[in-house]
Amino acid sequence: MDNTALVDSGLILLALIGGWFYSDFLYRTRETAFKRLPLFLMVFAGFWCLFNWLGHTIAVLIFNIKTMQVGTFVYSYHFYSLLLMGIAFAIFSGYQLNQIRLLSRGEKVYRQLKQVSFLIMALSLPIFPLNPIGLLPVISSILILVTAAATRKQWKRARTELIKVEQVVPA
Repeated sequence: MDNTALVDSGLILLALIGGWFYSDFLYRTRETAFKRLPLFLMVFAGFWCLFNWLGHTIAVLIFNIKTMQVGTFVYSYHFYSLLLMGIAFAIFSGYQLNQIRLLSRGEKVYRQLKQVSFLIMALSLPIFPLNPIGLLPVISSILILVTAAATRKQWKRARTELIKVEQVVPA
């Protein structure tokens, strides 16, 4: 793409805005006992990674559509692997965001969040020597794991509030 700095800045801004609104939604609906800042940090990091992988997938498709229009498109393993990588990592990031949502509600999903975060780090770390942006999912996952570990006391409070709500609501 021609304006990668502009696109990257737009993705960060979109992740900030999306993270702010989504974490605010979770906080306002009282489905979470997390404090606002840790919840925002985890959601922002998840959105930042997700939007970058969606942007990667769109950029790969746009480039190959342009080569198809010119008549020089060749279906290759390079195209397939870039597209598969973008879609797979977007799915992993979406799953990571879902685990953050469930964790904020007091459910016991830290193990799954940790597993998907380590999977994302293990699969994206080898990309770093080829492209420095490959470090983005690693940084994002580390931020999520550190923030989640630092808020461990809030999980217990969220669980107890969830149990109290379940006891009050008649079945």
